[in-house]
Amino acid sequence: MESDCVGYGCVVSPQYTRFQKLKKKLSDKELIELSKHKNPTLRTYASIELIQSQKGNVPELLSTELRKNEMVETFEGCIMDVEPVSSIIYHEYWNKIRIEASRKIKGNNYEQDLAMQKALATDLTMEKLDSIIIYSEKEVYWLLYDRTFENRKHKKSYLPRIEELAFNKNNSYAFDYLRKYYSSEYSQELENYLKTDFPKAKFQTENEVFYLHSFIETLLESKKEKFKKIAIDKLRTDDVWKDRKGWFNTTLKKYGIEL
Repeated sequence: MESDCVGYGCVVSPQYTRFQKLKKKLSDKELIELSKHKNPTLRTYASIELIQSQKGNVPELLSTELRKNEMVETFEGCIMDVEPVSSIIYHEYWNKIRIEASRKIKGNNYEQDLAMQKALATDLTMEKLDSIIIYSEKEVYWLLYDRTFENRKHKKSYLPRIEELAFNKNNSYAFDYLRKYYSSEYSQELENYLKTDFPKAKFQTENEVFYLHSFIETLLESKKEKFKKIAIDKLRTDDVWKDRKGWFNTTLKKYGIEL
């Protein structure tokens, strides 16, 4: 999937141009049908158009893509990547809400940031998208968990599921959410996890490497020697992080540690 600005010259890609021509010939019904196409790139283009034109059911689009769990190649600016379609759809709406909120504020960057955060926290569709992420039975791309737990303080009824993600699924973003909003209520569970469960936890997938890094930061920023030792021991016994050792070593260096 290519954007209207690719390469060093920021040119409109031929692929993007072809979809724009196709879009003009489609009825709303046909566009919705195209968002269900077997080709993930076509689905992505159609879904983005439905989101921007406010003609699509965004929670339904996200749920469908989470079930399909497919990736697409993306090319925007000078960056080529492979991303989950579900992430593209989520971020298309996430960015739409933020941009619309910032445009309503004529103040400084701080005031615009506050407006964007308020929009993410109060928008009902955004709340539905975050609920879908939290309750997804399939593992979700790590960045979506990060966004979801940063967007707002969720309903208390979500807590059992957030506990499950944090303590049973080793999800650092759910863990940090509990630390941020319920540090006193969960103080014992949070400490027990770091002391007892974290050292035994397996981190193997790409998502889990991000979780591992986040937990290492949590342990080190506490400045407690017992937690520092847990972090160092974990990295010495696990090899999965070594594919991203530059990132981890930068974090360790920040705290004056060299393995």
